[in-house]
Amino acid sequence: MVGSFEIFRKYQRSLLVAVAILAMLAFFVLPPFLQMGSSAVSQDPVAVTWNGGELREGGLERTVALRSLVNRFLIESAEAAGRDPSRMPLLPEGEEQTVQTMLLAQDAKANGILVSDQSINDFLGQWTGNLVRQEQFDEILARLRLGPFPLTQQDLFESLRTELAARTMLMMHQSALMGDPPGWQWDYFRRLEQQATVEAVPVVVENFAGDVPAPSESALRTFFDRYKNDLPEARSADPGFREPHRVQYEYLVAKSGLFEEEAAKEVTDEEVAKYYEKNKTSMFRAKPAAPEAKPAAAEPAATTPDAKPADAEAKPAAPETKPADAATPPAETKPAEAPPTPKAAAAGGSPFATVSFKQPAEAAADAAKAATDATKAADAVQAEATKETAPAAGEAKESSPTPPAASATSPAAETSEGKAEDAAQFEPLEAVKDDIRKRLARERADAKIDQIFTLVAGDIGGYAEDYALWLARKPAGVEAPRPPDLAKVAEKQGLESGRSELVPADAAFAAGGIGGSFEFVPDASSRFGIRQQRWIDQMYGTGSMSLRPIRSRDVEGNRYLSWRTEDQPEFTPSFETARSGVERAWRIVEGRSLAKKRAEEIAQQADTKQQSLEATLQQQAAPSGGTEMKAMPIGPFSWLTQGMMGTGGGPTLSQPEGVSMPGDEFMRAVFGLEQGRPAVAFNEPKTVCYVLRLVSQNPPTAELQEKFLAGRNDRQKIGMVAQREASQTFRSLIEGMEKRYRLDWKRQPR
Repeated sequence: MVGSFEIFRKYQRSLLVAVAILAMLAFFVLPPFLQMGSSAVSQDPVAVTWNGGELREGGLERTVALRSLVNRFLIESAEAAGRDPSRMPLLPEGEEQTVQTMLLAQDAKANGILVSDQSINDFLGQWTGNLVRQEQFDEILARLRLGPFPLTQQDLFESLRTELAARTMLMMHQSALMGDPPGWQWDYFRRLEQQATVEAVPVVVENFAGDVPAPSESALRTFFDRYKNDLPEARSADPGFREPHRVQYEYLVAKSGLFEEEAAKEVTDEEVAKYYEKNKTSMFRAKPAAPEAKPAAAEPAATTPDAKPADAEAKPAAPETKPADAATPPAETKPAEAPPTPKAAAAGGSPFATVSFKQPAEAAADAAKAATDATKAADAVQAEATKETAPAAGEAKESSPTPPAASATSPAAETSEGKAEDAAQFEPLEAVKDDIRKRLARERADAKIDQIFTLVAGDIGGYAEDYALWLARKPAGVEAPRPPDLAKVAEKQGLESGRSELVPADAAFAAGGIGGSFEFVPDASSRFGIRQQRWIDQMYGTGSMSLRPIRSRDVEGNRYLSWRTEDQPEFTPSFETARSGVERAWRIVEGRSLAKKRAEEIAQQADTKQQSLEATLQQQAAPSGGTEMKAMPIGPFSWLTQGMMGTGGGPTLSQPEGVSMPGDEFMRAVFGLEQGRPAVAFNEPKTVCYVLRLVSQNPPTAELQEKFLAGRNDRQKIGMVAQREASQTFRSLIEGMEKRYRLDWKRQPR
């Protein structure tokens, strides 16, 4: 039997050549393939993970895109059925909501909830009211197969299966929160109606951070890794080490009062009068006078059978008894012809006539005219008979030294009386001229500010173009273009200028001024065709550009022109860069137990000696090297504050003066206190631990219970509190589910 070594010796030359070729292939060919594989993985990093799954960037993008396509399918299906899709619940398309839906569906599956194909078909039938045929569904799907993420029937069913399973799980959670037992109703009522005054001692956690032992490097790194992708939130008890989006901006301010004062000096009396005449019918109508009380009608006198009614033989009044005609302007006078139905008019009837909207004075004249229809009908007949024998105008002047009574309604008289009545309809110029002057000054000031802002915006736009060209070319020896000198522009135009540091959006808003400004922009979908757009959203929002001028205004009428000069997107710093902040946050978190222990010591001593917190602190020795603590009165305040009526705002957590960011834990401790018995509670971000002692409650609990029983049928306020409580509980359920599945976003969800 030939050995293996003998075989090698026999074919050694051929084998060596083969090995050399394989080595060359391994050296030259394998690295590119390996690099391609690693590059593909690095270009599609993991976006989010949880127990039982993960999504890379590409998978998350496709999942969100498919949900958008499913929504388009549902919208077109509803429209094919003649239904309004805007009133129907679609699938949420955000990344965070998409992943939450997947977790809820996974939770539903773990609880034995399965969605069959028949259930999906039943849902589509309910969605369309069974008014869409199968071929119509196929046509809609065919249109949605085009594009980078085509929607197939399998994709549609799987997306709907996930959504229906999640909705079923949501309904189970919500059903557990429905209903208001009497104990809950009393609790909700008390949160709104009862106020407490307490004595409080704030124990600041950071004062105990120095007593915390130094952490190890590995403990700090683990702490950093846990919160490195979280943005810091002021009211959150958890730290966040991700740096938020920051912006640096410059701005100009036009103080409305200064510009209006200057403009008011230029407004002339002629302009005020012209504005008054032009707009008096729409802006300066006099308020209608209060109606005069009519005297009570006299009782009719007793009559005998032979007696005649008092007005039986009364003839129609002479032309002097036509006040309605005299008050009617000449354009409204009618020829003195007999009405078509004089009998009906004489009998007191009111014939129908076509009317149009008229000014108040005209309406009053018409009312008086209608009240004397019977008299006018008879007068018209008499006037027609008199007309045939009336002398000429010249003869009348010669024969009659005094004008006839009918001359009271001559055009000249009517014109003068019409002007007097017309003037009575409007407020006099003297009463409104100051308001008109202010209005004209405001319009002129706005026009001047617009002109200045347009010129400055043009300069900024020109600088932006020059700077972009310089960045693209960077010619040797050529300096970057200089931006406009804000100080000179502001001094020349009567403005104020400002420049910020790199600040996040919440800091810019908290600074006030431009941070809280806004602008009205056209919006066809809005009820009034415009909507209010916040400056914060324009400056920090997606799609905002550097060196693009933004106009805004505040509630005081001041105008702003601003532009972004530097933009720093949010990012996660390295551990080395953030180390000092990480250690500080770690010490604060670990120092909470020390602060709570100190607060409990104060509470226990006050409870034992049945004394106030102030007296307890005076008996205790001040901590060496520590900060002296003081007791202070707080209140009265309620747990919740009712929102403004008519605005749809629900009750919100009260913010008593002297308490830093109280939360529900703080309020629960306050309104659970017994008289004279202290307790301790953290604020919402757990930066301060408060020692609390009840001073008084108003109204007392017994009185409040009677009020609750008397108004138990008024469920509106209680319902709003219950809704707030259910919403908070539901958020806690979602957060608990995410913790249970250890959801971990590798970046902020979009």
